[in-house]
Amino acid sequence: MPGRRNFALDAALAGDGHGADALRVRESWLFVDADPIERAAFADFDAVLARCSKEPVAPRNRLRVVHLATGEDGRRYFLKRFARTQLGNLLRNRLTAPRCRDDAAREALVAAALRARGFTAPRVVATGVREASSACLLAELPGDELRARIAAGRCDRALADRVARHCGAIARAGVTLPDLSALHVFVEGDDAATARFAVLDLHRGAVRRPGPRDFVRMLRSFARSVHGLGVPRANALRFAVALLRAAGARRATRKVLRRVPPFDTHGRYDAAGRASRYRARDARRDAREIALLARVWPSGPCDAVLDVPCGGGRLAAFARAQDAGWSGTDRSREMLAVARSTADDAPLCRSDAGALPFADASFCGAIVFRFLHHLPARDAARVCAEAARVARRFVVVSFFHPCSVHGLRRRLANRVRGRPATRFCARLGEVDRWFEAHGFVRAAHAADAPYLRELWLARYERVIRGT
Repeated sequence: MPGRRNFALDAALAGDGHGADALRVRESWLFVDADPIERAAFADFDAVLARCSKEPVAPRNRLRVVHLATGEDGRRYFLKRFARTQLGNLLRNRLTAPRCRDDAAREALVAAALRARGFTAPRVVATGVREASSACLLAELPGDELRARIAAGRCDRALADRVARHCGAIARAGVTLPDLSALHVFVEGDDAATARFAVLDLHRGAVRRPGPRDFVRMLRSFARSVHGLGVPRANALRFAVALLRAAGARRATRKVLRRVPPFDTHGRYDAAGRASRYRARDARRDAREIALLARVWPSGPCDAVLDVPCGGGRLAAFARAQDAGWSGTDRSREMLAVARSTADDAPLCRSDAGALPFADASFCGAIVFRFLHHLPARDAARVCAEAARVARRFVVVSFFHPCSVHGLRRRLANRVRGRPATRFCARLGEVDRWFEAHGFVRAAHAADAPYLRELWLARYERVIRGT
């Protein structure tokens, strides 16, 4: 029952007293909190897999994948599978509370700790081990994720403050969730005063009070999860302060906030005069980058190309010189105002690059130039997916390559000074995979002094089936 410690679960998942036997088990399936219908439907690993979706329902990372499973009565569940336990996680699982043998067990035990303290967490139906992998089956939570509410404009100040206090209360109750973010907080109910909250993705959690480093990691996770959603910096700081105060970490507030990046890096261009100054930046660098763009630009006319985000419209003249009709979109009002003064007859639209308001194949091509390096991989992949969706023929994209003198120097400076990363890198093969997932293949690429400078460009063209 929620609120009561399950000692049998603790012992089974920790392997205490029988640790050697637990490590020798090559396959096991343990019910944690399951009713008779669930026990029948999800009797073992293979029964669960037979009820899972073929495709993942959450972004895949290197070691974890999440699939949707449907029960006999139509209820929805999520199977969270870990390919293996990383060395760092393995040491944490063995040396810190709640002690356990793998990531799935950690998920179950941290969920139990939250429920025992009166917080809502996913109900863990079962956990299992197969060879080196582990898995946990979680019942679906009510409500929707906080990030979706922010994106839809359904998160006002009152709701954000309540979410911050809820997350802080979890920390104060003695549970550390360093990966907590707007993707991992679920909100049920439309009234901010009565909304109910739940948290998920708990396998890196710990049963202890968090310290300053944990709060920094948590707030960086929140910052990454809302990139591109236009969260004003003042709102982000208010959220962070409310969370820290609710956690009882008032004295550490200044120390923590100095190490947290802006919640919306590219939103800073709405500051007075910032967009105009950016448009008037180094002319020599502009010329060098335009020449690089010309190296990968496709031949032939293009009736309409979307520049996303277009910034101050500096690519408008280049696109028109290539016999391409230019349109621009940007989240920043100030940038669009500068673009309008640069190309006053061009179609312009204010929108989020990760959720473009255009129909599929609306444009002949799309340009995503000097933008992806502001985004972590998850958000960059989403922007590429949107560009591929609206482009019939090609997408030209720029990114920062990790193997460069400039990039290495910046990362070392950040490490020495304790500053958070605000620029993100991607390898060419990684960008290839983002576009291949949407039917595009790389046709050309170029680099600005490769391995010295970090700017790379690539052109991806849509694959015509049957050719």
